[in-house]
Amino acid sequence: MERRRAYGSSLAYLLLAIASILSLFPIFWMVSVSLRPNVGIFRIPPAWFPTEFTGEAYHQILAAPQHVRTFANSYFTALMVTLVSLCFATLGGYAFSRFDFRGSRVIQLLIIGTQMIPPISLVIPYFIMIVQLKLYNTYLGLILTYTAFVLPFSTLMLISYFNTIPQDLEDAAMVDGCTRIGALVRVVLPLMLPGVAATGVYAFLLAWNEFLFAVTLTQSPDMRLVPVAIAMLMGEHVYQWNVMMALSVLASAPLLVMFLFLQRYLVSGLTVGAVKG
Repeated sequence: MERRRAYGSSLAYLLLAIASILSLFPIFWMVSVSLRPNVGIFRIPPAWFPTEFTGEAYHQILAAPQHVRTFANSYFTALMVTLVSLCFATLGGYAFSRFDFRGSRVIQLLIIGTQMIPPISLVIPYFIMIVQLKLYNTYLGLILTYTAFVLPFSTLMLISYFNTIPQDLEDAAMVDGCTRIGALVRVVLPLMLPGVAATGVYAFLLAWNEFLFAVTLTQSPDMRLVPVAIAMLMGEHVYQWNVMMALSVLASAPLLVMFLFLQRYLVSGLTVGAVKG
């Protein structure tokens, strides 16, 4: 029995090691390509490590104001979408969790149904609407569009988190003199911090990685976001692979750091939200 357990543990560790290598290899290759000249990328057979280390690609990005502007645009847009989505999703999730009003189930089904619509089928309607509202090529147009896609997902996540918080805690706070909003802010939200953090991380990532509407609803280089900036490096005859990989590394590094700091909240938030108390 002990030998069988040892074999099972060894097999599990082997599978985890293989999965880790497969997951980390694209990141390793991205960093490796970003540190070599563009000519050295096409060597056959390929070199796993750069034979000539160079930071030319990173210098080319950081020295160009338009690339720095794309990072500022993406951070601003993603942060605003996250804040707006969390604000409305918190109120909406609280209402669906605490109040049994007529049509609640139908509205929740409609929210779930919005996640089944392919975004590409909404490009033309959104483009026409944004142009008519005179929000084309503006931050507000991007924020409103992204929020429309992120908000339903965030609301669904927060409903499950609210369901894990006993309502007796709010009732006790309101007996002590708190209003319902006061009980929500002072009692419920501190207990839901892992769930809110997990929802915020996913909302930020959804807004950060969006490409289709970023390229459709913007035109000027000053409004360009990081996914669009990476795509614009693909020329008609020449692909700047090292610059593309360097820009991808610079775009991914802050997200990895954010994940490391919020990993505890993210894991606990997903676990709590999966179980109804």
